[in-house]
Amino acid sequence: MSDRVIFFDVIETLFSLSPLRDRFTELGLPGQSAPLFFAQLLRDAFALSATGQFQPFPAIARATLEVLFANQGLPMDEKHIKPILGEFSRLPAHPDVRPALERVHASRDTRAILLTNGSRENTEGLVQRAGLAPLVDDILSIEALQVWKPMADVYRQAAAKAGTTPAQATLIAAHAWDTNGALAAGLRAVWVRRQDAAYHALMAPPLALADNLEQAVEAALDAG
Repeated sequence: MSDRVIFFDVIETLFSLSPLRDRFTELGLPGQSAPLFFAQLLRDAFALSATGQFQPFPAIARATLEVLFANQGLPMDEKHIKPILGEFSRLPAHPDVRPALERVHASRDTRAILLTNGSRENTEGLVQRAGLAPLVDDILSIEALQVWKPMADVYRQAAAKAGTTPAQATLIAAHAWDTNGALAAGLRAVWVRRQDAAYHALMAPPLALADNLEQAVEAALDAG
């Protein structure tokens, strides 16, 4: 078993939130309500982590969604909430995900492990639906660690669970806060351009800025 690991963030990095936007639009909400909801979900999760409290992704998603609905004057009943939460189990993989994972698989000396703030069960479902299971060596969820990324301890624990050291691991993520957390924990990191057009200037600079996931994987593999 190789000590070299590439950790991949999951939501937005590998799987698109586009169905979530469609669901919000169906409810008569502005299209930007979906990314706002996800940003607020992360904010609330980070705030809880900062005060030493842990709640899993589904619980925070539901509570944040209830606040958003109240702000929009919508009823907070299951017929509105359940369909939106259900979209997280049907997110499609970005087109560059399969070739990027195939490149890691072909390298033979590097493992591809998904590191997610979501649940392991939901992530396994996304991977299976996309036909990516043969290309993924493992899935690590923060639910097993009881703390959210980007707390540095998440990345250190993930490396330990993967049987490697932070120095032998690289995170690929579409979020600057995620790469910044990995770098603070002693990992390498590569940022891939997804929803943000530029890398956040105040975050620690990653190993590379990539326009797509294939470029990100090449940068991680080249780093040795």
